[in-house]
Amino acid sequence: MQTLLQFIHSHPVGGTFSKDDWGNNDFLGVTARIYKPHSVICRQDDNNDGIFIVKSGWALLYRGLLDGERQIIDTPLRGDIVGFRSVDGPRLASLASITELAVYEISSKKLVEAILSEGRLGKTIACSLARLNAILAEHLMNAGRRNAMSRTAHFLLELEERLSSVGLSAHGRYECPLTQHELADILGMTTVHLNRTLGELRKADLVAFRAGHVEVINRKKLVKTAGFDSEYLR
Repeated sequence: MQTLLQFIHSHPVGGTFSKDDWGNNDFLGVTARIYKPHSVICRQDDNNDGIFIVKSGWALLYRGLLDGERQIIDTPLRGDIVGFRSVDGPRLASLASITELAVYEISSKKLVEAILSEGRLGKTIACSLARLNAILAEHLMNAGRRNAMSRTAHFLLELEERLSSVGLSAHGRYECPLTQHELADILGMTTVHLNRTLGELRKADLVAFRAGHVEVINRKKLVKTAGFDSEYLR
C-alpha cells in the first residue's frame, strides 16, 4: 500500500506543496487507512492528536450543535490536511466520509517536532492553514452575504477549482457525491430553496448538477454571477 512519502512524491499535499517541503521524517512511512462511506473518522471534542491527510475520496468536516443539528464547514479533498491544532485540547469539528475515504493519520506531536526542526515544513503547514482559513472565510461570506444564486455558483466553482488542481476535474465537469441535503447544509439553505436555485442556474444555462455530476455550462457568466475570484485558493 502507498505510504505518505510515496503519495507526496506523486501529489502535492496541503494545496501546492511538494515532497521537498516535508523533509525526511518517520511519519512519512505511514500507510493510508480506508474508511467505508458514511464512517466517522474523528469526532468533535475527541482528545486524540491525530492529523489527517486525505489520499482519496470525499469527506465532510462539520460542527455539531447542542440540539443535534450540524453545520458542514468544508469538504476536504485529495491532499487536504485536516485537524491541525497549535495546542492540546478537544477537537473543534468532526470528520466523516461521504464516499470510500483513504486518509493518512499522523501524530500532531511528531508533526510539530518536525516543524520546529525544519523551517521549510513549518512554512508549508502555515501556507496550508492560511489556504484553509481563506476557504472558510469564503464559506462564511456565502452564508452571510451572497444571495442563493451567487453562493451556489460560488461553491460549485470552488469545487471545480480545487478538484482541477488535483486532476479530478476537466473541461468544467466533475463528480460530486454531495446530496442536495448536504449541499444545502454547506450553503446555509433549505433543501427546497437549493433545489429551486439549482433549477434556475440550469435554466439560465450556467451550470447543471444532477446524478452526482456537475457540469459548468457557461463559466464566464457563472463566474460573474458568483463574483468568483480563485485567488484565495492559491
